[in-house]
Amino acid sequence: MAARQNKIFSALKEDVDAIVLMNGTEPNIDQSFFYATGIMNGIFEGCAAIIWPNKVEVLTSSLEELSARQAGVRAVVYNTAKEETALLTKKLKGLRRVGINSDELTHANYRVIRKCTKGAKLVNVSKAIQKARMLKDPDEIARIKKACQIASNIADEIPDFVRAGVLETEAAADVNYRMMRLGASGPSFETNASFGPATAEPHYVPGAKRLKKGQLALFDFGAVYRRYVSDITRTYVCSAANRKQKRMYEVVLEAQLAAIDSVRGGVSGKSVDKAARDVIDISEFKGKFIHGTGHGLGMSVHDPGSISRLRKQVLEEGMVMTIEPGVYLKGLGGVRIEDDVLVTKGGCKILTTASKEFVSL
Repeated sequence: MAARQNKIFSALKEDVDAIVLMNGTEPNIDQSFFYATGIMNGIFEGCAAIIWPNKVEVLTSSLEELSARQAGVRAVVYNTAKEETALLTKKLKGLRRVGINSDELTHANYRVIRKCTKGAKLVNVSKAIQKARMLKDPDEIARIKKACQIASNIADEIPDFVRAGVLETEAAADVNYRMMRLGASGPSFETNASFGPATAEPHYVPGAKRLKKGQLALFDFGAVYRRYVSDITRTYVCSAANRKQKRMYEVVLEAQLAAIDSVRGGVSGKSVDKAARDVIDISEFKGKFIHGTGHGLGMSVHDPGSISRLRKQVLEEGMVMTIEPGVYLKGLGGVRIEDDVLVTKGGCKILTTASKEFVSL
């Protein structure tokens, strides 16, 4: 993991002697802990990683010792919280400036680090960590590609197993099961299977609604593969689509293709967002695209990076981003089409390969 620690230290705007990443209890787990250490298994609740300029150390309980050692990480095992505090104090003794990832650090763990560093200055290095995580290395890209392949295969299968009368929760469970059958360790996030008017709610949680003929059916989901994730959305229709539904789909697809076509290293996220938004805003659905066009993807489904009119972001070669415009009509439903792309120097590579035809279920 030397390359990753070098990326983090190279991105720092001010010097630090070491960086301490500390996990809370689930769900307050810092994904950067696993990014910097390369550990594949385990949760490491309450554990700390010390990122030095020339090495990485993990302070772990015996519960996670095997997971740490299998990853080839230098591990020091403690038995009690008091022993961990003593170890961390000893490791950090004499340091003047210690970096912390404030964006992912609980207040309780901040106090632990503060206690263990005595008079050292604590420096927020979140931005440097985010910058390092935005640019994926070949191993990260390979894992994301696999996660995208799993999700894409399931998206293409949805018309084969979703029918009128199925519950949203049943459909979501089927998606998750099928992804795990293909090698995913689980879903990237709570799978969104929404039917009818519920498709107009972008962050919907599946409920007890049954799919009816004539309704839109939106599936937003992703797979986790060796800690890296995918995120895909496809919209279908149960039985025959009406004219408005077809028009919504046509406009969203045109917007998504325009945005994908504008992606390349060196362009601003705002310009990519504008490419999608312009298509929608010259249609009858102006103002019905209510979120940003995309976000970063990696160990988290919302990794650092954004494609939005509200954020300053220059796309760089090696970033993985989602492209996901949508149109949402209250009372009728919504259409969203989402793919994951790898930014290249002259364009992008689409990692999610599922069909984008407006398919009937």
